[in-house]
Amino acid sequence: MKLLEGIKVLDLSRLIPGPMLTMLLADLGADVIKVEEKSVGDYLRTGSEPDKWGGSTPMFLWMNRNKRDISVDLKAPEGRQLLLDMAKSCQVVVEGARPGVEAKLGLGYEDMRAANPSIIYCSITGFGQDGPFAQLATHGGAYDAVAGLAVPYQTKDGNYVQFRPYPHGLTYGSWAGAMAVCAALVKALRTGEGANLDISCSDATIAALGQELLPVLNDGEEGWQDPNVDISAKYCYYKTKDDRFMLIQAIEQHFWVHFCEVIDRPDLASRGDWSVSRMDMGSGDEELRQEMVKTFATKTQAEWTNIFIENNIAGAPYYPLDELTESPLFKARQMFVDQDCRKYGTIKTVASPIKVSDDGFEIRKPTPYKGEHTDEVLAEIGYSQQQIADLRERGVVV
Repeated sequence: MKLLEGIKVLDLSRLIPGPMLTMLLADLGADVIKVEEKSVGDYLRTGSEPDKWGGSTPMFLWMNRNKRDISVDLKAPEGRQLLLDMAKSCQVVVEGARPGVEAKLGLGYEDMRAANPSIIYCSITGFGQDGPFAQLATHGGAYDAVAGLAVPYQTKDGNYVQFRPYPHGLTYGSWAGAMAVCAALVKALRTGEGANLDISCSDATIAALGQELLPVLNDGEEGWQDPNVDISAKYCYYKTKDDRFMLIQAIEQHFWVHFCEVIDRPDLASRGDWSVSRMDMGSGDEELRQEMVKTFATKTQAEWTNIFIENNIAGAPYYPLDELTESPLFKARQMFVDQDCRKYGTIKTVASPIKVSDDGFEIRKPTPYKGEHTDEVLAEIGYSQQQIADLRERGVVV
C-alpha cells in the first residue's frame, strides 16, 4: 500500500509550484485530479516550444505523472458547482492563483469548507496570502530575487542577469507545501478538522537558506562572498589527474590528520587550529592549497573516490548535470527512469527521492491528456451518464 493511498487531491493549480507539490503527493500514492480550465488549461503543457516535444514539454510531462485530468469551464456556474461537489469526496484542495481569485470564483477556502468541513485547503503563491507583495505578478525567479538567492550577475556587456544554478524558490515552496499537506492530513485523521494552509515560495526560500542567513542575522556578515576573498584549502574542489574534480571536506582534525597519513604527508597534519572551533577550513593558507593542488593532480577522480571511501575521508566527486545518469550513486539509487508519455514519446525523468522499504518508485499513471478523465471522475461522484452528456453538450466540461 502506498503511503498516501486513499487520499484524494483536487488540484486547481498550473505551471510549476502547485503541480510539483501535487506530483510529490501523487508519487506517494495520492489520487490527484488535475483541473484544467476549458479555454486555457495549464500552459506549461506547450511552454515556449510546443513543437519540439510533439505538443508538450518534458517539464509538464514530469510534473503531472500519476495524475488524472478533467477540463471544466470555470466561468460557468455549473462548472464551479462541479468542483464543489468533487470537494465533498476529497481530503485536499491545492490552488496557486493570486490571493483572492479563487474566492471570487466561489472556490475559496470558506466555499470548499462549506462543502466539506474537514477539507485541507493549500494555497501556494509567490509571496503568501497577505503582505505588501501579495498581489505582485511574478514568475519563479522573483521568489529567488526577494530572498537574496538570485544574485545579480554582471555580464560582459555591463548588464545584469539572474545567476541561480541551484534549486529555485518555487521548488522549496512545493516541498514545504507537500510537507504541510501531509502534516495536516495527520491532524485531520486524529481530529476530523481540516486546515487552511498558506504557502509562500519566498518564505520557503529564506527558510531553506538558514545556513547562509544566520551569519548575516547574527554576526554582521554581508551574505554571499566573492570566492576569491576567503580560499579554504581544506574545503574546496581540486582538479584530478583526469581533469575532473574532487571535493574535500577534511575540516575536522581527525579527518585532516587521517588524510595527511593516507597521502603520506604527515608534515601537513599540524596545519590548522582547532583550539577555538572543532573545524578548521584552512582559510588563507595559500601554501597549503598549492600542496593540495599538486597532490590531487596525481590520481584520477575514481581513484580519489575509492581512497575517500576506504579511508573514511570526508568529500565527494563532482559530476556535471549531463553525466548524472551515469553516476554510480544515482544508478544504485534508481533516481532516473524512462517515462512513457504515449503520443509524446519517452522522456528520461527524475524519480521520487523518497524510498519506502521495499516499495519501489513507479509511474502508475502516464501524464494525462487535457480532460482525459472527466467522465470517469464525474461518474465517481455520482453524476449520471445523462448529466455528464448534458454538461459536455453545453460546453461545461470537455
